[in-house]
Amino acid sequence: MLIFALLGCTATELSQSWRIDRLRVLGVAAEPAEPRPGDRVTFTSLVVSPTVEVATTVWFACLTGGDDFGCVVDEALLATLDPSGELSSDDLEALYAAGFIGAEPYLPPVWNVPADALDTLSAEERPEGLTALINVTAIPEGADLEADELELAYKRVPVSEATTPNHNPVIASMSVDDVVVEAGTVVSLDRGQPYTLTVTLADDAAETYTFVNGDGGEESREEEPYLAWYAEAGEFDQTTDLWPNFEAIHYPPEDASEAPTQIWAVVRDRRGGMAWTSLSVRYR
Repeated sequence: MLIFALLGCTATELSQSWRIDRLRVLGVAAEPAEPRPGDRVTFTSLVVSPTVEVATTVWFACLTGGDDFGCVVDEALLATLDPSGELSSDDLEALYAAGFIGAEPYLPPVWNVPADALDTLSAEERPEGLTALINVTAIPEGADLEADELELAYKRVPVSEATTPNHNPVIASMSVDDVVVEAGTVVSLDRGQPYTLTVTLADDAAETYTFVNGDGGEESREEEPYLAWYAEAGEFDQTTDLWPNFEAIHYPPEDASEAPTQIWAVVRDRRGGMAWTSLSVRYR
């Protein structure tokens, strides 16, 4: 099982750069964004690469008190897998016990939150809950066991009994110079001409929620989402926008190919919720 054997290799650290020049995991969203014990959680990811095709994306999930970073997978378990790729029922049972929740595109990631996930917490602690960790490993086509070609990302998912649980923000539209771009449209941009890119969220995207402070008191707070821009080419006047103004100026490259390329916008609500959208452009 090359897919699983590769999980034991060292993965490339997640880059913070806005320029997409290699395999990257830009976003991971859970639905629901803040599950309760017993909930069924599905996941989507934004995996991009201008240079390689992604063969599969492997997912593991585990519960933590918040001090750990990533799920620990027993390498001995992975090493016992049949090299032919055939998985016995015992293999699958062991993998699921280790936290395996999916391998895209063959098995979409799904995690059933244990019904007893919060049983170690007091009644006062359960509304804040604890954190689940999700490991996401993107594996390119033809990856070499000895090569440092993987991209590893971590997603923290709050599990709680909050009265105001988090939801993923909803992106209403993206526009170029105030013209809304319909999904699937390739926009032509002139070299040397700056363009204003704007992302608009749904009216209720920034949620008001109840926060339990260190003294056990409740506070009403409002989310302050932020947006990160990414692109394969060109420049931005700024790569991070703060709520409520999600707007950046994009400068097309002078020497870009006329082949379509991508610009991405990823929104985070600071509570674990995420959403993203993309713009297909052709420079002329």
